[in-house]
Amino acid sequence: MSSRIEHRAFTVAYEGITNEISTPVRLEPVFTYDKSLVGTQIEVDALWDTGAAMTCIKPSLRDRLKLRQSELVEPITLSGSGDVEAEGTLVSFWLVPNFVVELCPVYIADFPGDEELLIGMDIITLGDFAVCNANGMTSFSFAVPPFPDRINFADKADVANRQSTE
Repeated sequence: MSSRIEHRAFTVAYEGITNEISTPVRLEPVFTYDKSLVGTQIEVDALWDTGAAMTCIKPSLRDRLKLRQSELVEPITLSGSGDVEAEGTLVSFWLVPNFVVELCPVYIADFPGDEELLIGMDIITLGDFAVCNANGMTSFSFAVPPFPDRINFADKADVANRQSTE
Protein backbone atom coordinates (compact mmCIF):
# COMPACT_ATOMS: atom_id res chain seq x y z
CA MET A 1 0.00 0.00 0.00
CA SER A 2 1.44 3.38 -0.97
CA SER A 3 0.84 6.46 1.09
CA ARG A 4 -0.22 9.50 -0.84
CA ILE A 5 1.23 12.88 0.11
CA GLU A 6 -1.17 15.75 -0.35
CA HIS A 7 0.48 18.97 -1.45
CA ARG A 8 -0.92 22.43 -0.82
CA ALA A 9 0.15 25.23 -3.12
CA PHE A 10 -0.78 28.62 -4.49
CA THR A 11 0.53 31.16 -6.98
CA VAL A 12 0.11 34.92 -6.93
CA ALA A 13 0.72 37.09 -10.01
CA TYR A 14 1.40 40.79 -9.62
CA GLU A 15 0.78 43.58 -12.11
CA GLY A 16 4.30 44.50 -13.18
CA ILE A 17 7.49 43.92 -11.23
CA THR A 18 7.22 44.15 -7.45
CA ASN A 19 9.99 44.59 -4.91
CA GLU A 20 8.11 42.84 -2.12
CA ILE A 21 6.06 39.68 -1.91
CA SER A 22 2.87 40.40 -0.03
CA THR A 23 -0.27 38.26 0.12
CA PRO A 24 -3.55 38.43 2.02
CA VAL A 25 -4.03 35.74 4.70
CA ARG A 26 -6.84 34.93 7.10
CA LEU A 27 -5.55 34.81 10.67
CA GLU A 28 -7.20 33.24 13.71
CA PRO A 29 -6.05 33.97 17.27
CA VAL A 30 -5.30 30.95 19.44
CA PHE A 31 -4.22 32.49 22.77
CA THR A 32 -6.50 35.50 23.28
CA TYR A 33 -7.83 37.21 26.38
CA ASP A 34 -11.11 37.84 24.56
CA LYS A 35 -13.02 34.54 24.26
CA SER A 36 -15.38 36.13 21.72
CA LEU A 37 -12.44 36.22 19.28
CA VAL A 38 -11.79 32.46 19.49
CA GLY A 39 -12.74 30.89 16.16
CA THR A 40 -12.91 34.25 14.36
CA GLN A 41 -10.72 34.97 11.39
CA ILE A 42 -9.53 38.35 10.20
CA GLU A 43 -7.82 39.15 6.93
CA VAL A 44 -4.39 40.74 7.15
CA ASP A 45 -1.62 41.39 4.65
CA ALA A 46 1.47 39.23 5.03
CA LEU A 47 4.98 40.09 3.89
CA TRP A 48 7.10 37.10 2.83
CA ASP A 49 10.65 37.81 4.01
CA THR A 50 13.49 35.41 3.27
CA GLY A 51 15.75 37.60 5.42
CA ALA A 52 13.66 36.96 8.54
CA ALA A 53 14.31 33.80 10.53
CA MET A 54 10.96 33.78 12.33
CA THR A 55 7.35 34.70 11.63
CA CYS A 56 6.25 37.88 13.41
CA ILE A 57 3.18 40.02 13.96
CA LYS A 58 3.07 43.71 14.74
CA PRO A 59 2.23 44.85 18.28
CA SER A 60 -0.90 46.59 16.95
CA LEU A 61 -2.25 43.23 15.66
CA ARG A 62 -1.47 41.58 19.00
CA ASP A 63 -3.41 44.35 20.73
CA ARG A 64 -6.34 44.18 18.30
CA LEU A 65 -6.67 40.39 18.79
CA LYS A 66 -5.92 40.65 22.51
CA LEU A 67 -3.30 37.94 22.14
CA ARG A 68 -1.51 36.72 25.22
CA GLN A 69 1.90 35.19 25.49
CA SER A 70 1.92 31.42 25.16
CA GLU A 71 3.95 29.35 27.59
CA LEU A 72 4.49 27.00 24.62
CA VAL A 73 6.54 29.65 22.78
CA GLU A 74 9.76 30.75 24.47
CA PRO A 75 10.69 34.43 24.10
CA ILE A 76 13.60 34.97 21.69
CA THR A 77 16.03 37.69 20.66
CA LEU A 78 15.40 38.94 17.14
CA SER A 79 18.19 40.71 15.28
CA GLY A 80 17.59 43.31 12.63
CA SER A 81 18.53 46.93 13.00
CA GLY A 82 19.27 45.99 16.61
CA ASP A 83 18.55 43.14 19.01
CA VAL A 84 14.97 43.02 20.30
CA GLU A 85 13.52 40.67 22.91
CA ALA A 86 10.27 39.27 21.48
CA GLU A 87 7.59 37.33 23.28
CA GLY A 88 5.69 34.69 21.38
CA THR A 89 2.17 33.45 20.95
CA LEU A 90 0.32 31.03 18.67
CA VAL A 91 -1.98 31.78 15.75
CA SER A 92 -3.37 29.81 12.84
CA PHE A 93 -3.47 31.33 9.39
CA TRP A 94 -4.84 30.39 5.99
CA LEU A 95 -2.62 31.23 3.05
CA VAL A 96 -5.53 30.33 0.74
CA PRO A 97 -8.84 28.68 1.70
CA ASN A 98 -7.51 25.09 1.80
CA PHE A 99 -3.95 25.85 2.96
CA VAL A 100 -3.69 26.41 6.71
CA VAL A 101 -0.65 26.79 8.96
CA GLU A 102 -2.05 25.65 12.29
CA LEU A 103 -0.78 26.67 15.72
CA CYS A 104 2.09 28.67 14.29
CA PRO A 105 4.47 30.33 16.75
CA VAL A 106 4.68 34.06 16.02
CA TYR A 107 6.76 36.70 17.72
CA ILE A 108 5.65 40.22 18.53
CA ALA A 109 7.91 42.70 16.76
CA ASP A 110 7.55 45.90 14.80
CA PHE A 111 8.78 45.82 11.22
CA PRO A 112 8.62 48.29 8.32
CA GLY A 113 5.70 48.43 5.93
CA ASP A 114 1.92 48.23 6.13
CA GLU A 115 1.69 44.45 6.47
CA GLU A 116 0.75 43.11 9.90
CA LEU A 117 2.19 39.61 9.51
CA LEU A 118 5.74 38.83 8.43
CA ILE A 119 6.25 35.28 7.19
CA GLY A 120 9.82 34.21 7.87
CA MET A 121 12.05 31.31 6.97
CA ASP A 122 10.51 29.12 9.70
CA ILE A 123 7.45 28.87 7.39
CA ILE A 124 9.17 29.30 4.01
CA THR A 125 11.47 26.32 4.65
CA LEU A 126 8.45 24.04 5.08
CA GLY A 127 8.05 24.02 1.31
CA ASP A 128 9.16 25.23 -2.09
CA PHE A 129 9.28 29.00 -2.67
CA ALA A 130 9.79 30.54 -6.12
CA VAL A 131 9.73 34.08 -7.48
CA CYS A 132 9.69 34.68 -11.24
CA ASN A 133 9.76 37.93 -13.23
CA ALA A 134 8.82 36.79 -16.74
CA ASN A 135 7.38 39.27 -19.24
CA GLY A 136 7.76 42.20 -16.86
CA MET A 137 5.44 40.67 -14.25
CA THR A 138 6.36 39.14 -10.89
CA SER A 139 4.77 35.88 -9.82
CA PHE A 140 5.27 34.01 -6.59
CA SER A 141 4.49 30.38 -5.85
CA PHE A 142 4.64 28.34 -2.64
CA ALA A 143 4.02 24.62 -2.08
CA VAL A 144 4.07 22.41 1.03
CA PRO A 145 5.56 19.87 1.41
CA PRO A 146 8.50 20.48 -0.90
CA PHE A 147 8.65 18.42 -4.07
CA PRO A 148 11.51 15.91 -4.42
CA ASP A 149 12.75 17.51 -7.64
CA ARG A 150 14.40 20.90 -7.31
CA ILE A 151 13.89 23.94 -9.50
CA ASN A 152 17.23 24.56 -11.17
CA PHE A 153 17.43 27.77 -13.16
CA ALA A 154 21.05 27.08 -14.17
CA ASP A 155 20.00 23.87 -15.98
CA LYS A 156 17.08 25.71 -17.57
CA ALA A 157 19.44 28.48 -18.77
CA ASP A 158 21.83 25.90 -20.25
CA VAL A 159 19.01 24.26 -22.21
CA ALA A 160 17.71 27.63 -23.43
CA ASN A 161 21.22 28.73 -24.47
CA ARG A 162 21.85 25.48 -26.35
CA GLN A 163 18.52 25.82 -28.18
CA SER A 164 19.23 29.42 -29.19
CA THR A 165 22.57 28.43 -30.78
CA GLU A 166 21.19 25.47 -32.78
